[in-house]
Amino acid sequence: MEIRKLLSAKKVIGFPLTFFVKTHKHYSFILFFLKMRVTLKNSSILRMHKRKKMREVFKRYSIPQKFSNHRNAIVVRLSACLFFILFFLTAPTVSAQHGDTTISISQLKKMSLEELMNIEVVTVSKFRQNNLEAPASIMVITEQQIKERGYLFLDDVLRDIPGVDLIHTYGQAPTISMFRGMHGDENRRMLFLIDGIVENSILGTFEQGGTAYSLFNVQQIEIILGPASALYGANAFSAVVNLITKKGEDVNGLHYQRGQGSFNTKFENILMGLKKGKFNIALSGSLYNTDGPKFKNRHPQYSNSYVDDAFSINSKLIYTLPKITTTLGFKTYHSSVGTGLLTTSPTLIYGLPNQGNLNTGIAGFLQTDFNGEHASRASPFATTAYWLTDFKINSKLNLVFKAQYRETGLSENSYVYTQSPGRNFINRHKFAHFSNRVKAELSGNYEVDDQQLVSAGLQFSQDNLEKGLRTYFADNVFDTIENLRVTNLGAVFKPRDIVIQNNWGAYLQTVRNLNILKQTSVSVGARFDHNNIYGNTFNPKIGFTNNINKQLTLKLLFGTAYRAPTNFEIFTTGGTRIANLDLKPERIRTYEFYLSYRPSKSTNFKAVLFRNQLYDVIVQDVPIGGGLFQNKNTGKTTINGIEAGVDYIPNTSYSGFINLTLQEGTTFDGTKNSDIPTIADFKWNIGSSFSVFKFLDISWITNVVSSRTVPATNPLKKIKGYSSSNLNIKTRAFFNDRVSASVRIDNLFDRKYYDPGVRAANGNFYPTVMEQPGIRGFIRLDLYLF
Repeated sequence: MEIRKLLSAKKVIGFPLTFFVKTHKHYSFILFFLKMRVTLKNSSILRMHKRKKMREVFKRYSIPQKFSNHRNAIVVRLSACLFFILFFLTAPTVSAQHGDTTISISQLKKMSLEELMNIEVVTVSKFRQNNLEAPASIMVITEQQIKERGYLFLDDVLRDIPGVDLIHTYGQAPTISMFRGMHGDENRRMLFLIDGIVENSILGTFEQGGTAYSLFNVQQIEIILGPASALYGANAFSAVVNLITKKGEDVNGLHYQRGQGSFNTKFENILMGLKKGKFNIALSGSLYNTDGPKFKNRHPQYSNSYVDDAFSINSKLIYTLPKITTTLGFKTYHSSVGTGLLTTSPTLIYGLPNQGNLNTGIAGFLQTDFNGEHASRASPFATTAYWLTDFKINSKLNLVFKAQYRETGLSENSYVYTQSPGRNFINRHKFAHFSNRVKAELSGNYEVDDQQLVSAGLQFSQDNLEKGLRTYFADNVFDTIENLRVTNLGAVFKPRDIVIQNNWGAYLQTVRNLNILKQTSVSVGARFDHNNIYGNTFNPKIGFTNNINKQLTLKLLFGTAYRAPTNFEIFTTGGTRIANLDLKPERIRTYEFYLSYRPSKSTNFKAVLFRNQLYDVIVQDVPIGGGLFQNKNTGKTTINGIEAGVDYIPNTSYSGFINLTLQEGTTFDGTKNSDIPTIADFKWNIGSSFSVFKFLDISWITNVVSSRTVPATNPLKKIKGYSSSNLNIKTRAFFNDRVSASVRIDNLFDRKYYDPGVRAANGNFYPTVMEQPGIRGFIRLDLYLF
């Protein structure tokens, strides 16, 4: 009844906002804003919301009028929604400009290297602490660096981080990230957080980040290199990446961005926020489209790396009282993409020349539009609503209650046209899955005295999971399309086959400062989890941080973690593979020695020695006799490495960095030892940012990657190394600090290089290499409207 009343206010609130509420099932936060402002129907601002006046507003602020009939009406109308919501909340009293933000870019640029090194982080211990004092190897990427270096998405950031190896597929899993030599598992060993809330697929699929995850609304990125299951539980295995988004006070206005670039790429971002009294509100939206790179050796009309209307909506409402702060949040990310380079191209059935690099062309996914549609489509989505209340009981005790509801999956419009080895026909293979999660957590921090802090937490989650990809009823009908035999055009999905997974987790940690060797901090913690599918896990950690003086910091760290087996690994069957209901989690022990030395106010040197020991590693398709295979915990891996780097910031007009990674390791699959594949033994990154005439900020970064070995099944044996340079040129804000622009060029010298193929990479179904695009560029225009 309440919803109908709000919708009846169409004349008051304007068409776009009404349409958004009617057409999108996640409308709770929009309803909140409607309730706040529906009483203002007589104001002059609200009278502008009629459609005729809307066109004038679009024209005035150069927002394309084609938005009104765009096929993705939900997202594109978000721009108009945010525009009017800002008017609703600010028209009577607010006149603040965007420059009045709490932590502005100008303030960040004035910070010295020492201040930047001591920036506060929250990801390591779930409470604020100094970066150098945090018991972990942690990298912090600030908003200033995101803008100066032209980072658009998370994989742009990771390519410049030591200890990270990447495989770019330009498709459903756009980038596969491997931290500190941990090959395999395709993004399942990294815990991906947004504002401290897990963003990984609930089912454990490999879609991680991507073009729906714009960095436009990100205030800071915190990257823990190493395990963190003692605090976060499952899958905080090789790294934790936390995107911390902006609050309303960090924005204080309306910021719109439009960009365009190579491959017919177009993107738009909008961000509004303000703090008014006890309320702190932030809203953002993004939209991204591209035809993607053209890998013509796979097909002259290659079109399998497109992105259609990848969008995000992010909202956060914070209400603050003297001792209680409550946050309500909602975020959703949707993509529609091709599968990219994941498989080979079936060039034989196309009647095309072989694509090279020892690929056979006998099987794979179709690579160009077919049957009046794209050759493939994957539509991953992730939606989260959460509630967080922070109670400041007294000066010593703080309690936090957090509840969330999440949905992740692949929409039922996902499919591929695929050819299997030995078959002379094409199968339109449908795939989908849907999972949801309810989760609650109660945690607290207690300050025993000035030298000791104790933290504890209790957590429960229940997941409703499918047993892998949803199966379908094959139609067994053959058609001939474009001279190719095709089947399953009329296939229909079967009902969901689900399993319920419950997880209880409890953690306890303490941090104690001691007057030993000047100043030493000892951090000890552990977490216990009980899961009704794979049993119990216990993960301790211990860290020693020693500040010998203002210049020298040492850390000794020991940690453990586990990676939960996915339903794909437990339940997926096919051919001669059978399910393994006794599959256990993968485990890891890590040892680290960290050194940070600041010989001067402008220079900092950092080095990390690490050793990773993985055991109970899940190995695919292990023979169990009788011609049958099963996924089993038969693998072991050992990795040793060093990461080192220097940061140099002599003044506010110049900064530079260089980092390098050396690593080596062996892996055992239950029968034989081998070098770890797809991992570079040596990698280094070098970059600098400087200002010209106090108007232009120029950033230059070069990535150098050594040759990489490949799995024994790959006939190439080794992939050559490469170097690639990226340039970003950005103007300072002009026209009364309301307009700025930037140009970004990737692979500036048009280098030709390859990433290793995935999985078997034998050239039959999975390619031996992943081709990488040449030089490409993007331009962006930023408007600070209020």
